[in-house]
Order: sequence, then structure tokens, then C-alpha cells
Amino acid sequence: MRRSVMFVMVLAAACTTPSHPGDPGPVIPGVQVQTGREFDLGVGQEVQVQGSSVSVRFIGVSEDSRCAVDVQCVWAGNAIVRLGLSATGTAGTEAALNTTLDPKSVTFAGYTVRLAGLKPLPRSGTAMPVSSYVATLEIRPL
Repeated sequence: MRRSVMFVMVLAAACTTPSHPGDPGPVIPGVQVQTGREFDLGVGQEVQVQGSSVSVRFIGVSEDSRCAVDVQCVWAGNAIVRLGLSATGTAGTEAALNTTLDPKSVTFAGYTVRLAGLKPLPRSGTAMPVSSYVATLEIRPL
């Protein structure tokens, strides 16, 4: 019974502490990434796909119900990562990608952007600062 109560408390805490970017810090201009390679992107950071005008910005995490590393859960949980996508001559868009559920990728301006992971994993009883999130992404041409 005690384990069930602890699980519900952790799950409720995780679901009620979404990350919304306040002041994510400066965007680092001119950072380019190669297609087909995973890379890490912090909240507020933006990269450009090498050889194209496509850019990807990590806006924030709108939900994080992933299982804390220090508890045993029935379900792994899910986090939703919000990305801003833009390219010259194309209307920009926002995409919401999931760590566990679909969609885990989005197609934009001739590329597929895939969410490969989200760090750090949550810990029970600890609020996740917005600035601590790092998304691992991969971009591939269609």
C-alpha cells in the first residue's frame, strides 16, 4: 500500500510540474549540425542544419511524467518536447515530440527531426529547473 501511495505522489508531482521557458538564456547564433548525427540541444538553444536554411530551436518541455530514477514505476512515463522549426521561404512551425509516445519525429522542409532522448531523468521530490533540460535530436534528409 505504501509503495502505491508513493508512486501516485511521484506521478502527480511529475505531472504538475511542467517546464515553461522563462528566460532560457541567449540563442547561440551560427551553430550548425550535420545530418544523420545525434546532438544535444539545451532549452533556448537553436541550431541550423549544415548546408541549409533549416533551423531548430528547443523551446521547452510542456509535460514531464517520466518515471523518477529512484522509484519503481508501472509505466515509464512520457515527456513532451516543444521545438520551433524555421527555414527561409517556409512558414515556421512548432512541433511537440514525445519521449515514449508518438509522435517522436516531425517532417519539415525536406528533413525529419527525431527526438532521441531527454536529459536529465527526474528524481522523486525534486523539481526540474527549466534550464536543466537537454534534448538529444537527430536530423535526416527525406
